[in-house]
Amino acid sequence: MKEFIIDDKYKFVERISEGNIWDVYKNENIIENPKSLYKFHSLDIFSLDSLFRGYFYLANPSSFNDPFDCNVNLVTPIKGVENLTTVQHNNYSSSGVCCLSETIDNHLLWAHYTNNYNGFALQFDEMEIETNLEEYRAFGLRPVIYPNKPKKVDVKKPYAHQYLFTTKLSHWEYEKEWRIITDLRNDNREMKYCNSNVKGIYIGHKVIDSKLGLYKMLLEIQESKYPNASVYIVYPHPTDLKLEFEKVI
Repeated sequence: MKEFIIDDKYKFVERISEGNIWDVYKNENIIENPKSLYKFHSLDIFSLDSLFRGYFYLANPSSFNDPFDCNVNLVTPIKGVENLTTVQHNNYSSSGVCCLSETIDNHLLWAHYTNNYNGFALQFDEMEIETNLEEYRAFGLRPVIYPNKPKKVDVKKPYAHQYLFTTKLSHWEYEKEWRIITDLRNDNREMKYCNSNVKGIYIGHKVIDSKLGLYKMLLEIQESKYPNASVYIVYPHPTDLKLEFEKVI
């Protein structure tokens, strides 16, 4: 069994039975798949479409808010990097990434990824994918690692691809992120999921405050597409410095 030390916290260990897949260990303990994962959305036409039709959008990392995320400088040598004339070093047109979190009650996630409680989050208790995986050259659900000081790794290392797409700077560790990572065979960036695996829809309180029509639309989508999912309103607790989750359905 092969293993590679990333730093004093993390190492990759080969999963013998499943090809080039690497389990992640933190402080000598394997990072197990969490019971639930959460996908945060701002409220716009794109997120409503993905909710109504039931798919994950597989983004090009060039659209991420952190230019050091999936940065080509994490691996070496990459042909042509020395000739780049742009600061954008994370543009991968044939790759698709969907970002999720294992936590729902982090204030920063709600502030950053739902447009300050003007959006919603979905709870998945199983990550069962409906899409025919033959549409992808590769596919995986892997945890993000947060080394104190990321180092460059040889692109020829068998774990280099996973390292490139799952390594972030340590100050992002509060996100507790997991990622669906794909190599696309075509331009389709929509990956269908099973609606029955959505167990919760969490709606930011500002949606009710200022977008009542969209709130009613979310409830209609829940009724028709996700009847087994509970609905919660998320708002600051009136007397404590924490989030409150009020179940409405």
